[in-house]
Amino acid sequence: MTTLGNLTKDDRILILSPHLDDAVLSAGGLIDRAVKQECPVVVGNIFTADTHIEGEPSPVVKELHEWWGLGANPYQVRRDEDAASLALLGAEIVQGRLLDSIYRTGPAGEFLYPTRKAVFSPPTADDPAWKELKLLLTSWLEAICPNIVLCPMAVGRHVDHVVTTEAFRQDAGQWAADVYLYEDIPYSAGFFPPKFPDNVPAARERSGWAIGDHVDVAVDFATKFAAILKYESQIAEIFPGRDPEAELRRYMSSGEDGAYRERFWKARRNEEEKR
Repeated sequence: MTTLGNLTKDDRILILSPHLDDAVLSAGGLIDRAVKQECPVVVGNIFTADTHIEGEPSPVVKELHEWWGLGANPYQVRRDEDAASLALLGAEIVQGRLLDSIYRTGPAGEFLYPTRKAVFSPPTADDPAWKELKLLLTSWLEAICPNIVLCPMAVGRHVDHVVTTEAFRQDAGQWAADVYLYEDIPYSAGFFPPKFPDNVPAARERSGWAIGDHVDVAVDFATKFAAILKYESQIAEIFPGRDPEAELRRYMSSGEDGAYRERFWKARRNEEEKR
């Protein structure tokens, strides 16, 4: 029986990564371990389209573009950072090229998530990502044929993470793959974003998934951290005023002989299994 800690070349993992760093932040150690066990890993980066803004940018677009310092179209640089990170770990990449939440608009052209607060609020019913994402996930699952899918738990309540896990959950019953939820770092560490903190127990309670036991996977911290450092434009934002290495060591420490782990939660397929 395959487990996340004992993978083989006959397994195939698809990791659903809303943004160009989520897979490495939350499961970079598993990627490294799987590849070393000759298990193919494909990272599906979802919201990676080039910037498209007509008219005045929203407050959150202005804020993040200034923070990143990558110009008016930052996503080419971010894709390059991600390619360097995943090349280090040995994973394959597929790009969804859907628009990030900060750029998505409604029927009248209005920004759906114009502020930080909106980005960490429930997704809107008219968000075009719902339909686009379901079509994208179907195409990936048919083409890649994974027997294991890692999906965000949506710790942190970021709208792109919520849409990703919910869109996949709604159709997961038609796929044979085992599903595990990863703990979305840095949100799961409890310090980011500063104004909207969250934690794993709260996310488990909110989740539409029927969540079973967790699986801890021992990982090589140094390799994972080296991969994270490839995201040069993002480090200051996701670890505001903090030491990234110290925070990650604290969160990932297993408390046993200086070992480090990543934690994944087995997802069952429907609400009836909770009863």
